[in-house]
Amino acid sequence: MINKILILLLFPGFCFSQQIIKGKIITETPEISGILVVNLTTESETKTDGFGRFSIEAKTDDLLVVSAPHIYKKRHLVEANDFKRELQIEVEVQPIEIEAVEINAYSYINSENLGIVPKGQKRYTKAERKLFTAGQMSIGTSISLDAIINAISGRTKILKKIVEMERENQRIAYLTNSFPEEFYTETLEILPDNVEEFKFFVLYNLEKDLPKKQKETYIRSLKKEELELKIIPLASLYLKLKTRE
Repeated sequence: MINKILILLLFPGFCFSQQIIKGKIITETPEISGILVVNLTTESETKTDGFGRFSIEAKTDDLLVVSAPHIYKKRHLVEANDFKRELQIEVEVQPIEIEAVEINAYSYINSENLGIVPKGQKRYTKAERKLFTAGQMSIGTSISLDAIINAISGRTKILKKIVEMERENQRIAYLTNSFPEEFYTETLEILPDNVEEFKFFVLYNLEKDLPKKQKETYIRSLKKEELELKIIPLASLYLKLKTRE
C-alpha cells in the first residue's frame, strides 16, 4: 500500500517537458569548436561554439552523446540538476599516433602495483558505478526510494545500455591501439572514412557467437598475430559488402 502511494505521488514528477540545456565541453585540446552533441532520445543535434559551449533541447533521462574525430565518444544521462546550471562534460583526447614502442605489460604503474587496492579487484567505470547505485536495494525487504524512481523512469535500463556501449568502446579502442592506421587503410585497403565502421564490423563478427561474458575478454585474449589473421579475411568480406552497396 505504501509503495502504491509513493508511486502515485512520484508519477507527476516524470512528466517532464523539453527544456533547453546549456553546457560546455571540457577537454585538454584547444580544438573545442564544432564538437557534435546529439540527443539520442529526440534525435536532435548541435555543435559547440569556439568556447566549447552548446545548447540543446532535452529532458531528464535523455541520453546525450558527445563525439568528434579527436576525442573519445562520451555519453551523459541528463539529470534534473543539469538544467539549473551550465552542464560541464569532460571528454578525453584521443592519443596521437607515434612510432610503436614495445612495453612490458607488467612495467606500468597503477593502483594495484602501488598497493593502494588489492590485486585482481574489479574496477568499475563511471557508468557501472551509476548502474550499481541505481539498482541498490535498502537493507531488509523494502525497496529503496531510488529503486522505485528508477523502476518508473526506466533509468536503470538506460544505464545498462550505457555500460554495454562503454565496454564495447573499450574493445574498439583495443583494436585501434593494436594496429596503426596504415594497417587498415593500406594493408587491408579500407577507406579512411570507413575504418571506424570496419572496426565495429570486426567486433560484431568475432563476438556474435560468444556468450555475453566471454565477449568482454575475447578480443584482449588474442595475441596480435592471432587477431591479425582473423581480421584479414573479414576485411575481404567487408569490402565485398561495400562494393555491393
